[in-house]
Amino acid sequence: MNPSSNPQEELRRREKELQEREHALRLRELEAEINQTHQPPLYETAKHQPSKKSLQQWSKQLVNVAQFMGIAVAVIITIRIATWLTGVVIVGGVAWVAYKLFFESDRSRR
Repeated sequence: MNPSSNPQEELRRREKELQEREHALRLRELEAEINQTHQPPLYETAKHQPSKKSLQQWSKQLVNVAQFMGIAVAVIITIRIATWLTGVVIVGGVAWVAYKLFFESDRSRR
């Protein structure tokens, strides 16, 4: 059978080829859409340039750190002084009690 002998058959064959092409084209379009949606968005990058604001922030942070360190040192010194004074008071109290018990009672007996 010669394809040109039957125009109906030739028309059906061409329609089928056209539908297959359209189908393949649609599949490629869908595949392209799927690939586009799964890629992360791209952002333009820029080199960081330090500005005056960042220098001001650093100076504020430095001041805050210095204040914290000053307070910490003051607290440590205060605790050491309080510990020393507590020791002096305890030793003084024990000495006073010992004096009352041992030395003052001897004077009253005489």
